Amino acid sequence: MRNTALILIVLIVPALLADKGKNYTKENVCQKLKAIGTEKFKEMFIVLYSQKFPNGTFEEVNCVADEMTKLAEKCCKDDASPDCYDKGATEISEKSCGNDSPFPKHPGIEQCCTLQGHERKLCLASLRYSADELPSLIEPTNEEICSEYTQYKSNYSVRYVYEFARRHRNIPAGFVLNATQHHVRMVERCCHPAVKISCFLEERLQMGSSNIFLRFLSNVCNNQVNLKAYKFGLSVYYGNLGVSFEDASAISSRFQSGLEKCCLQPQPECIIEELTSFQKVLCSESKLNAMSEDFRKCCRKPALDTLPCLDDLERQSRQQSNITDPVSSELCGEVQPNGIDRYLFLTGVKHSSISLPVLTTVLDRIRNMVTACCSSADVTSCLVEKESTLKKTTALLSKLDDTCSQYFKPIQSERGETQAKAWVNFTTSCCSKHSPAQLCQKLTEDVIKYDDETGV
Repeated sequence: MRNTALILIVLIVPALLADKGKNYTKENVCQKLKAIGTEKFKEMFIVLYSQKFPNGTFEEVNCVADEMTKLAEKCCKDDASPDCYDKGATEISEKSCGNDSPFPKHPGIEQCCTLQGHERKLCLASLRYSADELPSLIEPTNEEICSEYTQYKSNYSVRYVYEFARRHRNIPAGFVLNATQHHVRMVERCCHPAVKISCFLEERLQMGSSNIFLRFLSNVCNNQVNLKAYKFGLSVYYGNLGVSFEDASAISSRFQSGLEKCCLQPQPECIIEELTSFQKVLCSESKLNAMSEDFRKCCRKPALDTLPCLDDLERQSRQQSNITDPVSSELCGEVQPNGIDRYLFLTGVKHSSISLPVLTTVLDRIRNMVTACCSSADVTSCLVEKESTLKKTTALLSKLDDTCSQYFKPIQSERGETQAKAWVNFTTSCCSKHSPAQLCQKLTEDVIKYDDETGV
């Protein structure tokens, strides 16, 4: 049976195939509905739509999930017509475009609504919220959890699904449902008239390992979806853990391709299989010999605990003497295989205090400049012309690294008010190892802009 991504697509975007395709769609959707039941089926849609429309209210998300569940129930009846999904999805798309639509108001929906038929449904299905990340979910107190549980006892589970999913938008939906199941179990056990702190403590200790893994997965999947040069950032990340350029390139490519394949898959099996396989690659005997004892300790942990463990290791800057500076045309030729990638790696590993969103933003800027010159008619002249900009950009990496290594020290007063504000925003939001991908790309670009304009 195909995964729920197909179910979501075929309900929003009905098969453009012949009747056989529609019957196949019905068979798969109905198998899923029968296997997990109406309640869990709707919860899966609440996860998917909370991730897709995190700016929507609970009522709006619940409404569209309810419509999709009703459509599945209606079309899974024995006497349902072959075009049941097609007609139902068309009606829902028309409802989405109404002025009084009860569904989430997604940016870009107006453009979709100018289209007709299948084009409109395809457009609506492709919408995905892409603005800056929502603020982190503040962990409520035990009393607040129990108060909310008492107030919304009948639908507490789906409300928690909505809130958790909209702040973890790029992880498989199955993990959200698993986390919700554990949370609701804790609430049902611990929220009695006399709330016992020990009860919550016991439950949270049991969920400790899975919560650490979820935070790690949420961070890497968010980076995968949002960072343009994530693979280059990952190679530097592993380089700062002591891995060579050749191994780091292979490892980062392997990890990034696995995330690309699995992060947006609703079912968790894909990412579990990928990460388990990746741990074996990362912790192979040939690499472990050159790794630190802390690295080896992480590799002795269960597969899904290894990567979060490595993520917590302190990264070390590596000063490289063989970096090409200024950049020469040799980077573009066959004489130096993977010349640009190697240059980015050797540049990046000198700066261990920078988060991946910041690092990838600057490395992508460097890569674009060098790649453009390598494609020009006169490579050498182009690189000479860009030399000062390239030097300035690599110098900015050192400035960002120094700023983040000091973290809480005051921003230099000689910078103008607007520029100083850009640096304050950058430092407070982006020096953390798990800084938000989209926001920190923007804030890094702001810092680059002021650096270009003033040279300060």
